[in-house]
Order: sequence, then C-alpha cells, then structure tokens
Amino acid sequence: MKNIILDFDNTMGVRGCDVDDGLALLYLLGNPERCRVLAACTTYGNAGIDVVDANTRALFEKLGLNIPVYRGAAGPGDTDTEAARFLAEACAAAPGEISVLATGSTTNLAAAALIKPELFAKIGRASCRERV
Repeated sequence: MKNIILDFDNTMGVRGCDVDDGLALLYLLGNPERCRVLAACTTYGNAGIDVVDANTRALFEKLGLNIPVYRGAAGPGDTDTEAARFLAEACAAAPGEISVLATGSTTNLAAAALIKPELFAKIGRASCRERV
C-alpha cells in the first residue's frame, strides 16, 4: 500500500485544457488496494493557480472526496505556499512512508525542499513528469 500526495495542475473539466492530471487522480482512486491518496497540492501549469485550485476543489466536492487540497505555486519562484509547507511537514513527519506524484510543475517540491532541505531523503519516492 502506497501513501500518495498528488501534486498536480488539474484542469479536468476546464474547457480546452488537459485532462491528464484528473485521469491520474481517477487511476489512483480506482486502485485502493495499492494506494491511498492522502492529499492533493495544486500548482500552476495547465492553467493559472486560481483556475487549477478552484477546479480541483470543485472536482473533489463533486466526487465526494474527503481528501484535503492545499493551494500551491502560482508560478516559478512562488515558494511561500500552503502546499510547500504541507509537503515539507508531511514528508518529514513520516519518513519513507509517503510518495509524491508530481504531474505539474515541481515548484511546490522545490519550495518544500527550501523549508526542509532533507525533504528528498524523507520521501518514499518522487515521480515527476516535468521539472521546475
């Protein structure tokens, strides 16, 4: 069983935007015997942070998910975010027990590493599609 924090730029449901992040979420939720989504962190990428964050919260509400959502980076260098603080603290509190799946910009992870420089030693596994 993997405990996962999904760090993504979800725009599933936003006209003209990518659905890949939403599909990743649905895949994870559809495999409860293999993984548990602990939280979601939003970030810019497929759209601006306001759109991504609002869309993610609306999707979670529609799906009836009781999974916390943390607002993240609005752009490169945006390091003082709720998502960065959450990632740093959650991974430090459970060394090796949490995997991070980043399908959007990795700015939240970079910012979390500024808060807790040992972050990447504490993450069970980080999977990233893009770089900051």
